[in-house]
Amino acid sequence: MASTSNSSSVLGTSSRRNYYDVFVTFRGEDTRNNFTDFLFDALQTKGIIVFSDDTNLPKGESIGPELLRAIEGSQVFVAVFSINYASSTWCLQELEKICECVKGSGKHVLPVFYDVDPSDVRKQSGIYGEAFIKHEQRFQQEHQKVSKWRDALKQVGSISGWDLRDKPQAGEIKKIVQTILNILKYKSSCFSKDLVGIDSRLDGLQNHLLLDSVDSVRAIGICGMGGIGKTTLAMALYDQISHRFSASCFIDDVSKIYKLHDGPLDAQKQILLQTLGIEHHQICNHYSVTNLIRSRLCRERVLLILDNVDQVAQLEKIGVHREWLGAGSRIIIISRDEHILKYYGVDAVYKVPLLNWTDSHKLFCQKAFKFEKVIMSNYENLAYEILDYANGLPLAIIVLGSFLFGRNVTEWKSALARLRESPNNDIMDVLQLSFDGLEHTEKEIFLHIACFFSYSSKEYVKNILNCCGFHADIGLSVLNDKSLISLGESTIIMHSLLEELGRKIVQENSSKERRKWSRVWSEKQLNNVTMEKMEKHVEAIELWSYEEVVVEHLAKMSNLRLLIIKCGRNIPGSLSSLSNALRYVEWDGYPFKCLPTSFHPNDLIELILMNSDIKQLWKNKKYLPNLRRLGLSYSRKLLKIVDFGEFPNLEWLNLEGCKNLVELDPSIGLLRKLVYLNLKNCKNLVSIPNNIFDLCSLEDLNMRGCSKVFNNPMHLKKSGLSSTKKKNKKQHDTRESESHSSFPTPTTNTYLLPFSHSLRSIDISFCHLRQVPDAIECLHWLERLDLGGNNFVTLPSLRKLSKLVYLNLEHCKLLESLPRLPSPPTSGRDQQENNNTFIGLYDFGIVRKITGLVIFNCPKLADCERERCSSLTFSWMIQFIMANPQSYLNEFHIITPGSEIPSWINNQSMGDSIPIEFSSAMHDNTIGFVCCVVFSVAPQVSTVWFRIMCIDLDIPVTIKGSLITTKSSHLWMIFLPRGSYDKFENICCYDVLGEGLGMEVKSCGYRWICKQDLQEFNITMLNHENSLAPKCKILAIDIETECSIAVNSIS
Repeated sequence: MASTSNSSSVLGTSSRRNYYDVFVTFRGEDTRNNFTDFLFDALQTKGIIVFSDDTNLPKGESIGPELLRAIEGSQVFVAVFSINYASSTWCLQELEKICECVKGSGKHVLPVFYDVDPSDVRKQSGIYGEAFIKHEQRFQQEHQKVSKWRDALKQVGSISGWDLRDKPQAGEIKKIVQTILNILKYKSSCFSKDLVGIDSRLDGLQNHLLLDSVDSVRAIGICGMGGIGKTTLAMALYDQISHRFSASCFIDDVSKIYKLHDGPLDAQKQILLQTLGIEHHQICNHYSVTNLIRSRLCRERVLLILDNVDQVAQLEKIGVHREWLGAGSRIIIISRDEHILKYYGVDAVYKVPLLNWTDSHKLFCQKAFKFEKVIMSNYENLAYEILDYANGLPLAIIVLGSFLFGRNVTEWKSALARLRESPNNDIMDVLQLSFDGLEHTEKEIFLHIACFFSYSSKEYVKNILNCCGFHADIGLSVLNDKSLISLGESTIIMHSLLEELGRKIVQENSSKERRKWSRVWSEKQLNNVTMEKMEKHVEAIELWSYEEVVVEHLAKMSNLRLLIIKCGRNIPGSLSSLSNALRYVEWDGYPFKCLPTSFHPNDLIELILMNSDIKQLWKNKKYLPNLRRLGLSYSRKLLKIVDFGEFPNLEWLNLEGCKNLVELDPSIGLLRKLVYLNLKNCKNLVSIPNNIFDLCSLEDLNMRGCSKVFNNPMHLKKSGLSSTKKKNKKQHDTRESESHSSFPTPTTNTYLLPFSHSLRSIDISFCHLRQVPDAIECLHWLERLDLGGNNFVTLPSLRKLSKLVYLNLEHCKLLESLPRLPSPPTSGRDQQENNNTFIGLYDFGIVRKITGLVIFNCPKLADCERERCSSLTFSWMIQFIMANPQSYLNEFHIITPGSEIPSWINNQSMGDSIPIEFSSAMHDNTIGFVCCVVFSVAPQVSTVWFRIMCIDLDIPVTIKGSLITTKSSHLWMIFLPRGSYDKFENICCYDVLGEGLGMEVKSCGYRWICKQDLQEFNITMLNHENSLAPKCKILAIDIETECSIAVNSIS
């Protein structure tokens, strides 16, 4: 007996509905124009559907049956006992029916004692007793009826309820409404069982809300790509938790409302209506409604959800600030753009995940078969193809599943074939909303990734985009914020349906009257471009070798800016020309001897011709002022590069594996901006010009395997650039001059190593060096030094290389003693990033550059040196850990001779595996984890890799049969910082390609490292070093002077 809500959106059905949230039984003449009207209004404000016999019953129908059906269809009953309630037979019949419905059903009845004593109701005494005397006289022949009424009054009157006598009605009504909301939250019918996977998402979202914290206002953002279920999740959350707030509001599609004439004002009026029940007819300006929100909501605990916010201005105009809301309030903002959420200042962002395979399967079965788990056998393969196509996106699964319901297998096959050619518009239209909101440059980046670069290396893509002038850093950040891509640690990921959207957009543009084939990624498209003579519209191409590429067509693409051909060695034809607009060229297996003579790419920034047949770049010189990167690795026919001076701004040069390259042109000394030079395995390179000293920007030099350079006493060729050298000599700073002058001149007994003072990484391994000059200590910026595979007996002190974080002495078979090592440097964040990653030589993949010390297969080391190895290397590792903040440190590796795991490793096991016990990892003072492996190698071992299962850490040494001459055992020790060891559950070592060929894992172990452990280890190592010092030629590390500093760094 209450009024239904006046909002059709809340009711959702006609007035003949038979299901209600609440049924109120009351005596109209006592409470209709006061208490019950106020109660109805409060319930309506909360969106609760209430039955009232005077407004809901259709005219002309018998009241009895309709009334009974309404009672049966209600979830909660409110019995308002007033003075004249018991005198109404209709009220008593309602109460009798209510008691019948409540019994054993889980439904609830709530008594309200309006102006009567609860004991009078229970005992039918006082005014209620007088009423029943009259009923017994009237129904003398129906004693059972009266008895049931008495039982109903006794049953309901005995329930703890609300005694309103001498109490303010407003406060009690709030309590009643809140109790009803608490009951209804478990009985919500707003969301059906179709919401697959909703529970885990609700749990994840509520973890951010901190609902039990009522002292502060908290704002949470929900973001994710279109169609992922952000709004559905928010509605489910609203339905589940809104009862916990004194006022709540869900504004649907803020973006749409905002576009209306009075958009912000309309949104504010909705907030007032939903939270406070304030009608907005007389509110006509933004100022008034803003003041009303600020003054009224500050006293309420509010739940406010704003859906589909796509501009910062929308939040600013609506003007709901957390300081305007009462303590314990929660604001939830839903947007595809994470940047909007961050700008608003949300406390946390919940990114809605895609459905996993299990939930995707369940949802699809619901839609396509009306079952949750069953796929009919003849549909199974097709269903899996469709699920693979949808890739966990709920919108796609629902749309496709609903479309395929009731259709036969032939129709399913036809639909799937059509999807491959033309994606579903209902899905694409939702996804395209995000694309349409992008600026021009972000649209271009999106289309590049969709057509070419999904699941590619982040650094690789970023470099190409920058070459194309797209300002990749900000552009990728915008796309990531808008959930159009995901930026992993090293990879750019775009959902397959967004990828399809991008390609659809390009194809749609291509189908207009003025076809514009801006991007080509398949042979079919290339053929269409050619047939319709649209080559001049192509701006970017990526093709693979299995596709037929007629190179003559490339010559007609005058606006081509990006050209990528993978594995393109077997391409027929003759290349006469390329677009002069090209900014980035990557052609793996370039099959021609040189680049076209007519190719004048003044804007070219990067040229990568890996595995090419090129002999020289051009027949004549080409001035390329913008070329920054040149990669010709494994171009085995390359003879020379005529004049490096034509590339004055070159920063990166990769000539790795160019085995026919005999000499470097002296003009390399003109490359004043060169940072990276890779000459690895240029095995026939016999000379390099001495003006390489003038490369004052050079940081990374790799000459691994260039043995002929160092075996030739005259390897430093006169540059013929004396005038240039004199001209630039005055520009060298003092430190550089000192560094250069410290190296001796070349003779047959020593080597002048071509090292610039600016070098940070040097690899001169496997160069057959017999000596390294003492002056190597002058390279004060050196961080990485690889001297493996050389023939020296001793090494000069490395004590002054204060920034050194990596030293490799593997396969130094004549080495008899170890050098003095520096104390490990303290590394900031930038240096750590530089030390542990670098851009790959070809695909810009992130390749780990480990820190640590490698002493492997050095059989000539004296016995005392072998004894000292573990002490030396362990001391260096401990000091390195202590010197570097835990949050910046990556794994640290040690390889040293040894046949036993150190005793301080307190968890050990014979064999190749051991489970990890994690209880110690939970302590706050735990800073990391050390694991050890003892392994042996013998002659005839092929290339072998070790891995720790689940984190794929490769052993950082080269193990080849030709390099192993004696059987030996070694200890491999790895330190992993706190935060990285949650990726695995046990240590399991295994060999790849070397099983049964003389390699054996003997034992392994681990230890959790705490701060106090490091101090104890330092004292132990100091005593051990002092005891060993008299027996050995050198002291490896001066621990005494560094120990106190290192200890302070972790305290």
